[in-house]
Amino acid sequence: MYGECFDKCIGCSKKIAEAYLANPNEFILKACNNPDYLEDTTGITAMNAAINIDDIEALDDDFEWD
Repeated sequence: MYGECFDKCIGCSKKIAEAYLANPNEFILKACNNPDYLEDTTGITAMNAAINIDDIEALDDDFEWD
């Protein structure tokens, strides 16, 4: 299986790799002690905050699963 790297991936994004390589011990401590650290570092927190729930369409009651 092959996939493209997601720039906000908390496991393989460039931002995560750079933060780890810059100071591995500090990175591990922050990741373990702050549950939002990885998401904040990658930008997922900001991305989720920018979502407008009104822009998301709910499935219609007439929707039928195949």
